[in-house]
Amino acid sequence: MKDNNGRTKNSKFRQIRTVAAVNFKRATPVAYVLSGLCAIAMIADIVIDKVTGKTGNSSLAPYCMLYLVCVLSPVLISCVNYGKFINIGVNKKTFFYACALNYAVYAAVISFIATVERFTADTLLGNGYNVYGIIDAFGWDGNFAAAYFSQFGFLLLVQAVVHTLAFMQNNAYGWVADILIVVIISVFTPVRALRQAEIFFFNLVLFLPNVWARTGICVLLSAAVYATNLIYLKKRR
Repeated sequence: MKDNNGRTKNSKFRQIRTVAAVNFKRATPVAYVLSGLCAIAMIADIVIDKVTGKTGNSSLAPYCMLYLVCVLSPVLISCVNYGKFINIGVNKKTFFYACALNYAVYAAVISFIATVERFTADTLLGNGYNVYGIIDAFGWDGNFAAAYFSQFGFLLLVQAVVHTLAFMQNNAYGWVADILIVVIISVFTPVRALRQAEIFFFNLVLFLPNVWARTGICVLLSAAVYATNLIYLKKRR
């Protein structure tokens, strides 16, 4: 009995890994190419300035372009691959967990690359040339661990939100969610009391001094937002 349960669990995990692997390989080449080209363009701009001896210039850190993967991939995966997998008999929950694996890996890998760049290449440039990125803008530059985990939590949350909104766009739920977001921004920003609530939220996910608490909050919010997909999955074909 235990052996059968173990085999079933292993089989389900293999299916999840297979779906996730397909998402990595076939769903997001556009995201990889676009973010890569943008990063190369930023690097070329920096190199040209250094070669020509320009000083006092500033540039956006190339690693910021890699964040495009975390914005575009959830859209492509949820809108393009879902129908294909369902048509060949993939279980809805398998797709759900596979996407979660995709997003966790994207957040982990991109955060690592960005942090390595921030503490090596960007630092070495120095000498009158300023390179700015999200790590510096949000004050996550205290040390390697702080920068890495801050990005990981933030990117995971971004992907959960983008996936959820994109996944619901072919139904009224998606349009209602979009309208609610616009209403919240429109109403909360002008009203002082509500604006404070908005500021409080962004302080929690971006500027909370304790990096572990901030990362934990982002991960919990990511899980909560992403879990809403389970409700919608039951009704979607």
